[in-house]
Amino acid sequence: MTKKTPTQKDVAKLAGVSQAAVSRFISGKGAISQEVREKILKVVDLVNYQPDPLARGLSSGKFNIIAIVMANITNPWYPIVLETITRELHRHGLQTLLFNATPPQTVDDLMPLVLQYRVRGVIITTASLTSSGADLCVRQGVPVVMFNRYSQIGNGHSVSTDNIGGGRLAADVLLRSGSKEPAFLGGMPLVSTNRDRRTGFMERLAELGMTSIPQLEKEFSYSWGYEATQMLLARHPGIDALFCADDEIASGAIDALRYAVGKRVPEDVRVFGFDDHPVASNAAYHMTTIRQPVEDMISAAIELLLQDSDKNERRVLPGQLIYRGSTPEMPGAA
Repeated sequence: MTKKTPTQKDVAKLAGVSQAAVSRFISGKGAISQEVREKILKVVDLVNYQPDPLARGLSSGKFNIIAIVMANITNPWYPIVLETITRELHRHGLQTLLFNATPPQTVDDLMPLVLQYRVRGVIITTASLTSSGADLCVRQGVPVVMFNRYSQIGNGHSVSTDNIGGGRLAADVLLRSGSKEPAFLGGMPLVSTNRDRRTGFMERLAELGMTSIPQLEKEFSYSWGYEATQMLLARHPGIDALFCADDEIASGAIDALRYAVGKRVPEDVRVFGFDDHPVASNAAYHMTTIRQPVEDMISAAIELLLQDSDKNERRVLPGQLIYRGSTPEMPGAA
């Protein structure tokens, strides 16, 4: 015979308190005396009572769930991000619900479905939300944080690395290592991360008197890095340094230089990535890159989701330069 799962009513009866007191204890909202609290705790431990999140969501109008919306989970950096976000949300007593927009579906297409689950908040990675999608969330009182992205239109918070600063730092490192003809290999041109990394790189080179920098942009992938490197070197054979918009592009670039173009890394061409996902430290690539502060970014994203504020915030955190063997060793490098 199946054992009946205890309810709030059962806990209240066994503890000799009102059901309202049990409800306040479970939700953490409302005052109860220490004596009542201890009575409820004893019964909860005795009967192994587990609150029903569905019932709580129905009564409160919102479930204790954070939706994570992605548009591309093939990049190795994002599974790490997803695992860390999930762990931190669980530490805050929150559950996660994952949505993945597959082309031609967009994040905006997904938002009505996401909001049907009456989620407490939304974290968007690998894509940006348009003004119409963000406004839909605002109308329903659901906070949104764009992670490693930001939008210049619409509502919502955002958390990202200082991508412009990282691009400027890449320019300095490559020029100090002796580069005379650097180039940029980018991902999706309109994505904020790509745009800011390119902007920082190009602005810093312009300040140092270098203009007409070769560049190609298309997508964040190994295959694009491999293809684009061959295209760039065919058009500009004097290129001696590549700043890549992420480590996936950079890994493709390194392999193309070695196996398709016949160049040595870093002796002939220096390669600089961004993100510091696992491939960057792989012995085959040993990539100089900018490490994104994932833990701090996630903490900031959760803080923005849970704070009771109508003001949109954009937080920008500094990245960390990681020297490895894809650029020449320099004095004082760490």
